[in-house]
Amino acid sequence: MKILPLMSAALVACSVIATPAFASDKQLQLQVDALTERLSELEQRLDSLEKKPTTVTRTTIIKTDNALPAPTNPGDWQDTTNWIHIKVGMDYQDVRDLLGEPLKVRRGSSEFWYYTDKKFDGPHLKFLFKKVNAWKAPEGIAGTD
Repeated sequence: MKILPLMSAALVACSVIATPAFASDKQLQLQVDALTERLSELEQRLDSLEKKPTTVTRTTIIKTDNALPAPTNPGDWQDTTNWIHIKVGMDYQDVRDLLGEPLKVRRGSSEFWYYTDKKFDGPHLKFLFKKVNAWKAPEGIAGTD
């Protein structure tokens, strides 16, 4: 008879001890499930951010003052709207995209791009350290020289 109360006491003790452990395991499992789901969402976001375009091409983005008219004919040095967008610090490719290829290039301690055979008397740009330093636009374009 002593065994029955002892077993009952042990069973009650085990159920009291096991219940918090079971609840704790269930809470832990819920947290693991929530973290697993969040990890999956973050991995999907990372994959979409890391996707690279299949072809990479240089797109000209001309940063301009909103008060200026947009270039209407990029690549045409004779278009006056292109010259008003020339800025100190532009690189070779930005200028090529905006004005097109120069007629003649003179390299030295500084580089000059001439757009006519008039050299310094005609439209040209001066580059220092591969960036626009100064320029002379075609006649009739205000605020560019």
